This record gives sequence, C-alpha cells and structure tokens, in this order.
Amino acid sequence: MIDTHTHIYEKAYDEDRDLVVRSAVEAGVGVMLLPSTNEEDVEDVWAVTEKYKGVCMPMYGLHPTEIGDNPDLQLDKILDFAMRHEPYVGIGEIGLDLHWDKSNIEVQKHIFERQIDYAWEHDKPVSIHCREAVSVLMDMFEKRGGRIPGGSLHCYDGSVEQAKVIVRKYPQLGFGFGGSCTYKNSKVSEVAANIPLTHILTETDAPYLTPVPHRGTRNEPKYVPLVVSRLAAAIGVSEGDLGAVTEANARRIFGLKE
Repeated sequence: MIDTHTHIYEKAYDEDRDLVVRSAVEAGVGVMLLPSTNEEDVEDVWAVTEKYKGVCMPMYGLHPTEIGDNPDLQLDKILDFAMRHEPYVGIGEIGLDLHWDKSNIEVQKHIFERQIDYAWEHDKPVSIHCREAVSVLMDMFEKRGGRIPGGSLHCYDGSVEQAKVIVRKYPQLGFGFGGSCTYKNSKVSEVAANIPLTHILTETDAPYLTPVPHRGTRNEPKYVPLVVSRLAAAIGVSEGDLGAVTEANARRIFGLKE
C-alpha cells in the first residue's frame, strides 16, 4: 500500500519518527509521499525524505492557506528549492481553499495556475488540495483545455456527479481517500464506489483526519489499511485486491518504480 499524502515531517513526529516509519512499513505501507505546504517546510520535507530514501518521497508546493503577503516570492523560493533538490515526485500541496478565506480567491487561483503550469512544463504530477472549491477547480480546468498534469485530488470533498465528470474529462487524475471515509455520515465512500477502481488512491494526511477507531489521536501512515478496509467494504471488493489496485494506481500516477 502507498500513502500518497502525509506530513510526517511535521514537529508532531520529531520524538518518534523512526517508529512511525517503521510501523507503517510493518503495516504494509511501503511508500509515503510527503508534500510541503510553504517555503519554510521544504527543508524539513527534504531532510526526512533523505533519511528514509526509497520509503519517503518529496513533493514541493505552496498550500492555498499558507499564502502570505508576497505569494509569488514564496512560490519562487519553493520552485527554486525543488529545482536544486531533484529528484522529487511531484508538485504539492497546491490548490484552492474556500473554507477558511474566500477573500483571496483570485490570489489563490493565480498561485495555483503558476504551480499547475510548472508541473505541466516539467512533466510532474500534482497533489491538489480543493476544499469547498471543486466547481471553481473544474472551471479553471475547463479554461486550460488539455493542459492538466496527472496527480491526485487530495481529500476529495466534491459530489459523485462532479467526480464522474472529472474521471471522464481528466483521466490522468486520481482521487485521494483518507480517514474521513471512516467517519459516520461521511459520503466519501459513496464517491469511491461510483468511480473506476483505477482512479482510487489511498492517503492519510497525517497528522490530520485520523480514521475510526483512532479518531482524536495523531494520525499515522500505518492507518492506511483502515482506509482500504472501509473503501473495500463500500465498493464490494476484497481488501487485498483494493490494496493492490491502489498501489498500482499510485505508482502509475506518480511515476513510482517498483
């Protein structure tokens, strides 16, 4: 299994990161993708992925809620860092967030476009954060024509209908499903059950969105099997089959070698 989106470089893991990585591997999670969120944590992402080479892999990007007073300069620093620290597997965490602040949506869109352009030009996949903004995202994609890189719609919160449109128009994109699929009244599993298996990716977003029955504690990549179990039940396939398919999907979408 592969955790396509985890933040185990954060300070929450400074005391036991070795154990966190080892526990994940023992649970069958052999690869973890680590996206940055701002120009400061790229160093942490790089350091952790250097220590756990072959298991932890870096992505670099500017998160929409991390945009400051000079976002273009922030992004310049991140992209410069990325170019000086090859190899990395993608551009992320990037995207749109209308949950916390709608006032800067035009700035968010500008920075998102810049990162999508960079990913397209450098043939890199993306990890897209899109909270309460799927319709805006789809409008932006429509205007770009076919210039959409592959990647993941991390923690997808759109409708089944929107997901079906995205699958049809942008088959290079997968959908990241994490701990929220285990929550009571969550509709996330319904989305997974209505899209092709070839578009399903597993993730944790650790330390956030811890799955049941561990909700309320720090999330870890070792909990990916709980996500697989819930999704498999919703879709009607075996956990083993879904784990194998989602691993293959992640390797295809993010260009990961066996």
